[in-house]
Amino acid sequence: MPTNESTELALKLLRQLTDTVEQLADLSDDDLAFPTEHGCAMAGGLERLLVHNAEHDRMHAGAVSTARFTAKQMQESQLAHLTRDLLHVRMELVSQLLNMDDALLDAKGPADEWSIREHVEHVLYWENSSMSQVASEMKSQAGSAAAGGSG
Repeated sequence: MPTNESTELALKLLRQLTDTVEQLADLSDDDLAFPTEHGCAMAGGLERLLVHNAEHDRMHAGAVSTARFTAKQMQESQLAHLTRDLLHVRMELVSQLLNMDDALLDAKGPADEWSIREHVEHVLYWENSSMSQVASEMKSQAGSAAAGGSG
């Protein structure tokens, strides 16, 4: 549950990206030449639009970073850095799965005991397990502190 408007905006960006990735998952390289009249494609096709959208994000990320710098509110917290690292690494894993033939899901690397599917399921399971446990422990501790503080 978001704790502030900034977090809600971050989650909105992630949800929008999910929608875009779902839309792109239905396409192939042949579709990159698809002509679009959207102004952001700058008289080009889908490929040019995607290049523009990525650069557009970089440009605005830079502007946000500059505004934070100017306000002396740089992203300095350890939690912010760890969250950013998790997002970067997760996007690497996600991008490896995009436009991949489903037959590869059961493939293994030369010295690997696990298939691609098993690696992904492992990541999903243990992230859910670990974060659910932490949430439960934090809730329990908060309940204990509240009960102990009222006596």
